[in-house]
Amino acid sequence: MITGNISCTEKETEEPGSGNGKLTGVVKKNDGTPLNNVTIIVDNSILFNSNINTKTNTEGRYAVDVPIGSWFAFAQHKVRYNNLEYTIYLKPDKEQGFGREGGVRNFTWVLTGTMPQPLSGTFGGLVTFDNFPGEFVENEREIVWRFEPVGNLIDGSTGPTITTKSPDGDTVKDLPIGRYRVSASYEGQPLKLRRWNTDEPFANTYVFDFQPVIDAQCFNCFKLEYRK
Repeated sequence: MITGNISCTEKETEEPGSGNGKLTGVVKKNDGTPLNNVTIIVDNSILFNSNINTKTNTEGRYAVDVPIGSWFAFAQHKVRYNNLEYTIYLKPDKEQGFGREGGVRNFTWVLTGTMPQPLSGTFGGLVTFDNFPGEFVENEREIVWRFEPVGNLIDGSTGPTITTKSPDGDTVKDLPIGRYRVSASYEGQPLKLRRWNTDEPFANTYVFDFQPVIDAQCFNCFKLEYRK
């Protein structure tokens, strides 16, 4: 579990490279832009609540001493977007753990894809949906969802409009985090949408931002409600 720390340092490196007892690397956006002030977490895979934190410098580089133990490295990027603060995990170039020898772990900010173990879930956001009580369609897997970006995505890039169905009939997974105008249809007929469990009026389209946290439910997600 990645909580707390046993020490916290901020170091810079000339060139990333593996040295005895040191973990180094570079953190970048997908376009190669270095990312400053990203938190690198070296987490003990055996001891609970035991990890070491450091930050990347202006060149996206970091270095941290690694004591004896069994470790995994993670990168967390805090991003302010549409007046909300998100915590984003970044993708490592190597998924394996390491020991006292340290090594090199570079990270990239990607918007979609499955997170490597020991993390779970996806780098993209999660949308869940439910029917208004008493009104539902026969096969929710056949609802056609359309997500149109409103402005740039969280990393500043331009995203495509995504048209998809839900394989499980409950969720749409791994959407690039951004602000979207969503619509839905079933058997060619539009459905009406609103934020789940609210008194908002239903509408043919709904504009939403992913919520950084919905307590005891999910991270970087949004919940919708539909009716015919």
